Amino acid sequence: PCEVYFPRKGTMEWHPHSTSCDVCGTSSHGIKRKQAPSPQGGKRLRIIAEHARKIMYARSQKQVNSKNIMKKITN
Repeated sequence: PCEVYFPRKGTMEWHPHSTSCDVCGTSSHGIKRKQAPSPQGGKRLRIIAEHARKIMYARSQKQVNSKNIMKKITN
């Protein structure tokens, strides 16, 4: 049915809508274990994390600067 009823109390039992569905089918036959990351993949993740860290640092510096400017204006 198109309409799904979710009870407020208690949990519903999971029923896959079809056996051929890739999303629902995984609940019945399990999911493969996670594989260890490859050395290259690890390097790429480090680069992405480093880039994100730089962006976060720049944003926090902007916030500190704007707070200091507001303090100067109010005083």
